[in-house]
Amino acid sequence: MKNKIVKIIILGLILFLPRLTSAQVKVSQISEYPFSVFRDSKLFDAEDSIYSIQSILSNEEILPFNDIPNRNSNLGFTTFNYWVKFSLTNDSEEDKVFFFETGRPITDSVVLYQVQEGLINQKLTNGDLVRWEDRAFDHRKTIFPLKLEAGKSADFFINYQSDGEVINLPLELNSPSSLINSSYFDQLIYGIFYGILLLTGITYLFFYFGIKEKSFLLYITYVFSVALLHLGLDGYLYQYIFQEPGFIADKSILIAAVFSTLAFGRYTQVYIRIEEISKGLNKVFTGLIIGIIALLGCVIFIDAGRPIYYPAANGLALILLLLVITSIVVGYIKGKKIDAFFTIGIFFLTLGFVLFILNNFSVIPNTFITENASKIGTGLEIIFLSLSMANRISLLRSEKEKAQEEALQQSEESNQIKSYFLSNMSHELRTPLNAILGLSESIMRDLPDEKVKENLEVIKYSSLSLLSSIDDILDYSKIEKNELNLESRPFSVHKVIHELKAITYQQARDKGLQFAYEEKAILPERAIGDATRFRQILGNVLNNAVKFTNEGSIKLEVLDYEDKKDKHLLTFSIKDTGAGIKKAKLDRIYESFIQEQIDDKRKFGGFGLGLCIVKALVELHHGKIQIQSEVNKGTEVIIKLEFEKAAKETNELILAEKNNLLKGKRILVVEDNPVNQLVIKSILKKWEGISYDFANHGLEALDKLQAQPCDLILMDLQMPEMDGYEATQAIRAGQAGSHHQNIPIIAVTADTTERSKAKAISVGMDEYLTKPVDRDLLLEKVLGTLYLEKVKLKFD
Repeated sequence: MKNKIVKIIILGLILFLPRLTSAQVKVSQISEYPFSVFRDSKLFDAEDSIYSIQSILSNEEILPFNDIPNRNSNLGFTTFNYWVKFSLTNDSEEDKVFFFETGRPITDSVVLYQVQEGLINQKLTNGDLVRWEDRAFDHRKTIFPLKLEAGKSADFFINYQSDGEVINLPLELNSPSSLINSSYFDQLIYGIFYGILLLTGITYLFFYFGIKEKSFLLYITYVFSVALLHLGLDGYLYQYIFQEPGFIADKSILIAAVFSTLAFGRYTQVYIRIEEISKGLNKVFTGLIIGIIALLGCVIFIDAGRPIYYPAANGLALILLLLVITSIVVGYIKGKKIDAFFTIGIFFLTLGFVLFILNNFSVIPNTFITENASKIGTGLEIIFLSLSMANRISLLRSEKEKAQEEALQQSEESNQIKSYFLSNMSHELRTPLNAILGLSESIMRDLPDEKVKENLEVIKYSSLSLLSSIDDILDYSKIEKNELNLESRPFSVHKVIHELKAITYQQARDKGLQFAYEEKAILPERAIGDATRFRQILGNVLNNAVKFTNEGSIKLEVLDYEDKKDKHLLTFSIKDTGAGIKKAKLDRIYESFIQEQIDDKRKFGGFGLGLCIVKALVELHHGKIQIQSEVNKGTEVIIKLEFEKAAKETNELILAEKNNLLKGKRILVVEDNPVNQLVIKSILKKWEGISYDFANHGLEALDKLQAQPCDLILMDLQMPEMDGYEATQAIRAGQAGSHHQNIPIIAVTADTTERSKAKAISVGMDEYLTKPVDRDLLLEKVLGTLYLEKVKLKFD
């Protein structure tokens, strides 16, 4: 009898040993979030078999659940069904809420079951075959909210299904704060990536309308198709556009992937003129493009082959890349002129997609780099192809107008500094904005056509809006580090208000809203303060007003102006008839990432940083901000700001001396970028009595200063050969001649950091101006510098 009992106990232990010995994740052992549970999870490949949760639970001990090899395992292209299981124990004394991330945003179906004490406690669904409103959690990623009571344990079973796309297994347990942090990081990185694509596409669309070059249209098509592909892969298309399964939603990824490959192939064929390199290669190219078109037709009309289409699309993209590389190599061997930036762009694209495709086929481990290799490679490729297209513009101008040969030469010399796109994104976003704003304003002043002027106003103020978004991101980082400071210099209050009125009017008109402006108090002409921050404060609030208002009106009012001994106290009111803010949220409205509709599928969009930055800037101005709001009726924001009074006499004296100060003066512009040269040239040519010359870098500037005397220098900072800091030090040291040692030098740069400004002043520069270049501010700084130099010479 005893032996029989012992045998039964042993048999029971054998049967239940896997459950007893399987690892459990304990909350007390988690030191940092996000925490991956892959080491404590098991994977079952059900292949084509369909298992219910009851079947899994009944046969759990005999089903082949295996270890998961790494933190973000990739299962490759597959139509198989997979199950993952893990256990979680809340050994703390309080209830816990977690956010569990698993699967890619494009996984068809992910179902999570929470099992406690043998009973299915909760079933949650996610995936792009699930309607958005039925998803477990409103987020572009596949995320499940999990709640576990204190002292309780739970088993979790997750079922994955795909139509042939790649399945990978991030098994990340997030706390609420870690989810917010990771979402912010994603928003920042993806914002930069999509910002590059959008800005590139729009910019070259305008170039296409002006030049009518076929390669520009193909390039624009490629850029936007790549943007759609990544928007789909990242889950944004489903979140904001489709929100439920359907014919287009189900096939959008495949269509975008195949179409972007087609656009890239045709663009490359036309751009590098493969027919001139090799007729044989051109025939292969044409055949491959026909094959891609055939695949696109199959994707749209023959749904049964979907499991084959995913690897086929990746395979054709890889073949196309190899063919492009072959064409470039053959072109170099035959001595054909292929743009270097195009070659560099193809290199980064190839590297990124090779890593991405190998990752999809599970040949290499799945890491952050390999998972996002296509995005990284594409981003770098777009940058360098944009530079290559810039060279094409210069080449086309040279072919049409021989007189512009010098501009083409400067463009080729400036290519040496393009690597700065990788090290300073703010700098590189401001550079094209400088061109767009500067040339738009120049054309607006020269053309009498009111319709063209109206269109250019749209370009100008849209660019200013983008610039404000860039400043918001940079300023938020400065606020976190307590490094945000205000400038103190005279500026035109009326000019700032005029710009804000123009931008808001355009935004309101686009949404069918009314915009009104009223001055109940007369504004001062000028004040001393930070014009950029002043514009940012009112601009962010006005932007929010437009964003959260779907019908009705927006109104900007100057409520009060108080003139004290040495201060201006200004009070502004911004009213809207929008969504309003609940009283419970008003106390937290100044925190980052807080929006009225953040839980309502992020209906209104945005970074969620506007009021956070406004609050910080208002406090720096020793001012106050008040918000009054009613839900569905609207909001009123009252802002009080303090500025120092500007000395009118000094400014008027300098303006009166304008012609005398500029007469006979020679200005040297040290700037490597030909587009920026064009912008500055469009400004300087309006100044009577001056002459000017350009140098592409510091060494060239020293040579030109030795060859011919100058009266003032406009100096860029980041340049090849010798940068602006080194050039200034060399000039102050007498290397350009003793008569130039004290020449006024004004920094003109896209670098907005306080560190760069301090360094520029420390090496001997007299003033600091950031791009995009404001022509009025540039004139003011030049006149002020020349005036001080004139006064100094009198005393000497």
